[in-house]
Amino acid sequence: MPFTLNEQMNAVYQKGLETIQKYEAEILREWQKILTEFKGKRTKKWEALEETVAFLSHCLFHWKKEEPQLHVKSRPLNANPFFVTFLEDTVHNVIQEHARQSDHDYMAIHYLFSKINEEGFLQQFQQNHSLESFLDYMVASTLLPIEAIAVIGKKGERFAVEKIFAKDPAVAASTNFLEADTIFGISETLLRRFHHNEKDQYTLIPVPHDDCTLLISLPKEDASRILPFILFSLQMFKDSKKIVQLTKESQEWKDAVILFNEKIIGSRSLTEALENIAGGFVELLPFERCAIFSYSSDEQIGAGLYGWHLDTEAIRGITEDIQNLPLVHNRLKLLNNYGKKLKYIQPLFIADVKGVFPDRYVRRFQLKTVVLAPIYLSAKSQLLGAAILDQGPNKPFTVDQNTVYALIKFGQSAGEILAKYSDEISLKAQRGIFRRGRLRS
Repeated sequence: MPFTLNEQMNAVYQKGLETIQKYEAEILREWQKILTEFKGKRTKKWEALEETVAFLSHCLFHWKKEEPQLHVKSRPLNANPFFVTFLEDTVHNVIQEHARQSDHDYMAIHYLFSKINEEGFLQQFQQNHSLESFLDYMVASTLLPIEAIAVIGKKGERFAVEKIFAKDPAVAASTNFLEADTIFGISETLLRRFHHNEKDQYTLIPVPHDDCTLLISLPKEDASRILPFILFSLQMFKDSKKIVQLTKESQEWKDAVILFNEKIIGSRSLTEALENIAGGFVELLPFERCAIFSYSSDEQIGAGLYGWHLDTEAIRGITEDIQNLPLVHNRLKLLNNYGKKLKYIQPLFIADVKGVFPDRYVRRFQLKTVVLAPIYLSAKSQLLGAAILDQGPNKPFTVDQNTVYALIKFGQSAGEILAKYSDEISLKAQRGIFRRGRLRS
């Protein structure tokens, strides 16, 4: 199973893609029917719809299966986000006609389309900030004495020219398809091609960059002065790409929160709310099992409400005095002292529950590492309960920061939903306490 939130969200994306590809023929047939209906009008909207269908067909049905990452080509200029949403609706309708679409399938397909929309819009921006555009800008600049830059890659055991950026277009055209056994050999050839009779006045400086080498042509007299600036500029370019990637990764937890809210907001009963909340924790975050517990501050009792990939009846049979869980009890004492000042409560990560939870629970549910995600009504600074999560029987794991952020928001959203059923939850807890007392007597 996925170990990080980003991996889990990629699994949701892949689930949506796999579901859609099962119905490729039916979906394409429906899209063609829509195009035919619009075709007689021959308006700009029809052209935009046609290009959007072509764009989505490429993304959904012509991606390279050996590339698990998102495979989205640049969005056509006429592609319309409204049509993307419209065509997404037709996908849901087609699948619903041929099979009962589960909530998880619906959520995965919706997430897939949202990422395609997002990536499609970003492509133009990213193309303008590619290595090629950056090198082209450096060579074209009148402020830098760079005559040419050659991008050198490996072709088997040999070095080959992949791309030339030069002030003189003729020079770039004449140096394609060059290969040599060494960087030195290809540098000598390029130096002659670039500068002919003036080659003694220029030097080619090799600069490693990612999985290629840049050969930068500079006047010898300027090389020592200009090279530090070029190296600094390339490093800044690499750093900016990393920042963009980190920003995209940090967005994943926000995507998870949006999908979680969409999943739970339509809950029409306590049972449905518990199922959606527990399912959302597992389907959208890197966890395998989830148990939802209520918390009574008056009795200091935790009572089981629901289990996902766990025996729900066994979970409902649990009512435990929080004082029997010292680590949790100490955290709750802090909450009682400072709770009114808190807008959220941090999840509690327990690397090994042995000695923290009562042995009977550790053995019965084969617990190792767990996370306690507080279910918290922030408007009233009230703890309603917790989701206890793990990655499977006897499974140790760690949690990344993005997952922590998501757990906080999931807990707040779950609190808003469960607060509507507080009386029903209290009644269930009281029954559990009574049953526990009767068994003890």
